[in-house]
This record gives sequence, structure tokens and C-alpha cells, in this order.
Amino acid sequence: MRKPTFSVIGAGCGGLAVAGYLAFAGYDVALYNRSCDRIAPFRDRGSVRLEGEYEGIGEFSYIGTDLARAVVDRDVIMIVTTATGHGPLAERLAPHLRDGQVILLNPGRTFGALEVWHVLRERGCTADVIVGEANTLVYVSRVAVPGTATIEAVKREVSVSAVSADDTPYLLERLGGAYPQFVPAPSFLATSLGNIGAVFHPTIALFNKQRILAGIPFDFYTAGVSRRTARFLERVDDEVQTLARALESRALSVTEWLHSRYGLERADIYTMLHSNPWYQDIKAPTTLDHRYLWEDIPTGLVPLSAAAGAVGIETPAIDHLIDAGSLALGRNFREEGRTLARLGLSADRVKEELTSIIRGETAVPEAAHA
Repeated sequence: MRKPTFSVIGAGCGGLAVAGYLAFAGYDVALYNRSCDRIAPFRDRGSVRLEGEYEGIGEFSYIGTDLARAVVDRDVIMIVTTATGHGPLAERLAPHLRDGQVILLNPGRTFGALEVWHVLRERGCTADVIVGEANTLVYVSRVAVPGTATIEAVKREVSVSAVSADDTPYLLERLGGAYPQFVPAPSFLATSLGNIGAVFHPTIALFNKQRILAGIPFDFYTAGVSRRTARFLERVDDEVQTLARALESRALSVTEWLHSRYGLERADIYTMLHSNPWYQDIKAPTTLDHRYLWEDIPTGLVPLSAAAGAVGIETPAIDHLIDAGSLALGRNFREEGRTLARLGLSADRVKEELTSIIRGETAVPEAAHA
């Protein structure tokens, strides 16, 4: 069977790890990055060095800033960028897609696949493509030296779903066995409502606001999580679980997620975070102007709050984080973020519309074919 070809969008820590691994494993990979600065140090050699869980070289068939060239005739398009770029990327991808391609967000955060799917339809994309999302990035990785991806850990299991649940098997088949860690989720509600980054990152960052502002270094997931912080994480998790039940879905709780992804012994959130060897020595950001706030709040917490409000659920803990993060950075994340309108959803019919989309009952509007 022919191996699928891949396009990897994004050359940050996650993108280099994904692209480097796929190329190292023998797949034909094109690597795209929006700006040349990040890829300039290794663009001429056309490869990435892998260290850590994998040791070797991944050579690319293309590396550059031409999006059309990077995605043309590629079987799978792996988007590995911050979630704030998903919508704009979908706008740029729309005229270059063809039937049969798969777009997979790594990860989608909250409703990322739905946003991309909606934007493609709005932009008149008529190609029959499958859009899906992974619940989390499969790697814990870093880039200390340009062109070298250090993969510190590989998660045991990552749930994946297409926008239409019936398309998930096809999506996984198109990956050609590249990621045996990927397992099918019942729907994108499960992957989106299981967005653990939205639970962890804003909470821990904001509860350690003074330390970060003072420039005091600390390990983010361990020293940054006191018993008090862990209790607030539980409150946020409880609100997400309540929303999942209201939408007749199922999302892994924080403790279930830590157990399934890292194989940790089940315990309370505080104990599991402090006992996770892969979280040791991960340093906190040195500024609040960090993706833990400007990505995880608007693309993670805002759509959770919006969906909850639409089905009559109060989310005081989530709302506190949205408001505190907005205040800390002087931004309005509720206006900037994934609102129901940006997801193509109606406030008075959220549950019904989500169900229809998951079942594949929502057709591309006739206007999109004009």
C-alpha cells in the first residue's frame, strides 16, 4: 500500500517534532511556515534532527513559505500551529484544497475543527475534504537549537475525531499508520471538551501571576500547582463535565486524561501532576503575554463558556479565568475568541446544530458552489 504524503503547517516546537518524525519514519513530508525566520537556519539543508525518544534525521521534500506548494496533492495536511491561527489558515487554504484530502489540527483546542470547517464553507471551498482534530499534541517536545527537535515524551494515546463522526475511520485510515497512538473519539465534542490545555494553562498561569510578573522562575506543572490551585482546576473540570453531559457527550476528566495519556496511577489532580515525570523541569513562562493566556483563553475557554451559556449552564470558574486573563493582558478575549457566530452556530439552537453537524446532516450551502 502506498504511504500517504504529508504537509505539516507550522515549524514551532510541535510542528518540527511532527514533521521530523514523519520524515524520519519514511513519509514524504512538505514543511510550511508562515515566516522564513524560523526555518532559515535549516532551510538549506532541508531536514530536521531528532533527539530524545527518536534519534536521527528527517529529510523533507519541500520546506518553505509557499502554502500552495506545500499542500498541493498532499494526502494529509497536519496543522501544528497555535489555535489562534486556525481560522486565518483555513481562509488561505480554501482555494488550494482538492477532493479526498484530510486536514488534521494538532491539537484543535476547543471546536477548532468546527471553526476550520465553517471557514472553508464560508470561503466557498467545494473540495470534498475531511477536517478533524486531535485532542492534544502527541509529543512533549522542545526546540533549543534551530533545526533540532527534542521529543521528550510520546503520549500513549491521543483521541481524534472528524467534524462528521462517520468520517473519523476514513481520517485515521488516511494517516497510513503513521500514528498508532491516535484512537477514534465518538465525536469532536469529546476531543474539544477534553481540551486539557484550556483547563491547565490559564489557571496555573493566573494563579502564579505575581511570581511570573516578578520574574521568579519555577516549574510550571509542579511548583506552580498548590493545593489551592488544584482545587480550582477541579472546579473548572467540573464545569466542563457538566457541559459535556448537557450536550449528551463524554469528555475525559483531568485525572482520566492524565492516566490515559501518561499512564499515571489514578489519584487527585494535585498528586498526579506532581508525580508526572514528564512534567518535571518544564519552566513557567517569563511573561503573562504568553500563549497560555492569548491562545488557551480565546480558543479554549471562550467557546466553552459560550456553549454553556447557550444551553443554560453557569460557568463561574471558567468565566473568572476569561475575565482575569483579559484584564491581565488588556484585551477582550470574549470578543476576540471563538464565539458561537465564528463557529457558525446559533445561540438558540446550539445543541441541535452540533448534533446535526456530527451526524453529517449539514450540507454545504448552495452559495458555496457558486
